[in-house]
Amino acid sequence: MLIGNRRSVSPDRVGAGSPVTVQLVLTNRSRLPTTRLMLEDRLPAQLPGQARFVLDPLAGRESRTVTYRLPHLPRGRYRVGPLQVRLTDPFGLVDIRRSFSATDEFVVRPIVESLPDMTVPLSHDLGDDAGSHSVGTHGADDASTREYRVGDDLRKIHWRSTARTGTVMVRQEERPWQGRVSVVLDLRAVAHAESAAPGRVEDERGRSSLEWAISAAASIGTHLLMSGRSLDLLDDPGGSGIRRLPDPGSLTDHLAVVTPARATSLVGASPAIAGAARQSALVAILGEVDPQTLRLLVGAHPRGTTAPAVALLLDTATWRAEGGHAGGTAHRSARALATAGWRTAVVRRGTTVAEAWTQALQADPVGVRA
Repeated sequence: MLIGNRRSVSPDRVGAGSPVTVQLVLTNRSRLPTTRLMLEDRLPAQLPGQARFVLDPLAGRESRTVTYRLPHLPRGRYRVGPLQVRLTDPFGLVDIRRSFSATDEFVVRPIVESLPDMTVPLSHDLGDDAGSHSVGTHGADDASTREYRVGDDLRKIHWRSTARTGTVMVRQEERPWQGRVSVVLDLRAVAHAESAAPGRVEDERGRSSLEWAISAAASIGTHLLMSGRSLDLLDDPGGSGIRRLPDPGSLTDHLAVVTPARATSLVGASPAIAGAARQSALVAILGEVDPQTLRLLVGAHPRGTTAPAVALLLDTATWRAEGGHAGGTAHRSARALATAGWRTAVVRRGTTVAEAWTQALQADPVGVRA
């Protein structure tokens, strides 16, 4: 049987909830016509059955195209194929089968929301106009000063700022975190919840708090990268290290295939988080926060630290409860982090990433908005 096959998947990278089209091109490489063709293309393992088609006979050297669309799939990596072709005739005299070995892969990325361009007060690397807010009031010299702390080099006292404010101020000549952001993504299975109500396959964030967190990491990370920031991702609670991601594509490809982690706290990642806090701004996307993890995050950003820290705390009780009733754990954790200087927002089921991000950036670090 001189039958050729070429498959294409379009697009090969797609956001969750977007359609994927598979195209098969069958070619009769013989000068003689074929009999009727029956096609079976294997679907991804997560879908039942096969894609089946019946083609009328192909003339000699003829090519014919068959196209089908896959149903909406949640984020992940998928494979279609191989194709099996069967030639038959109305009389049952011909029954020839051929299996091709070629398969094609595509990736369904997490949903990425567009986020508003905002200036973060006292931050030089989270907002789109970063730095302009703090520099514009008192001049560039004041933007690089802070209050004196015991142990500071007295030679770094900034006398003009000290005279103006009435408080001893010192020069802050280096900000190792400037321009770099580390995103801490909490993938612990025990920290997340799923709704008993069936969610939409095209958007599983309403069903699973973990899926919401992954989408938030994709959205915030993409926003920061597109704003010219450098991005590190810490998503292993076991502390395997920091993942440096150079562009939105590498970020969303990675997040397409992450899975829940078995760890019960983020303590295993303590060295990585502490190191990131010294070298970058922090954005933490958290499920239910246990006491050990809370102490770790509070300690990673002591009061007086100049690098900004933002935390989105998912109120997982609103995913578990019928009607989305709030719990108290997320609010208590948010208050503790806010007291340590974090900008926080508590996220309920149904909240968009854009809403949570805006709320966190507008929050007072010494309080919390619910």
